[in-house]
Amino acid sequence: MGKLLALSLTLSLVGIFILLLVSVNQSPTDITGKAVSNDYVSVEGKIISIKTIQEFTIMNLDTNITITCFQCSFKKGDRIRVEGTLEDYQGKMQINAEKIEKIS
Repeated sequence: MGKLLALSLTLSLVGIFILLLVSVNQSPTDITGKAVSNDYVSVEGKIISIKTIQEFTIMNLDTNITITCFQCSFKKGDRIRVEGTLEDYQGKMQINAEKIEKIS
């Protein structure tokens, strides 16, 4: 019984480690490609409008993409690079941001 328990634990840990490696090495698809809903994507653009409701922010980029994020501190006119999950929200492309960086 002890050998079976050790084998089960070892295989579980190996599986978790493999899943971790796959998720860390996932590179985003450029939004200009054939991205579909739920894809992990990246996009660059200039912020043309911002709306903040408490800690939730909605930003529209000049590339006709909407970005949603929590606790963002960007302003209109900033150029940003965004990585996140692509969603179709009311017929429009929207990215739920996981990583945002200012590029200029």
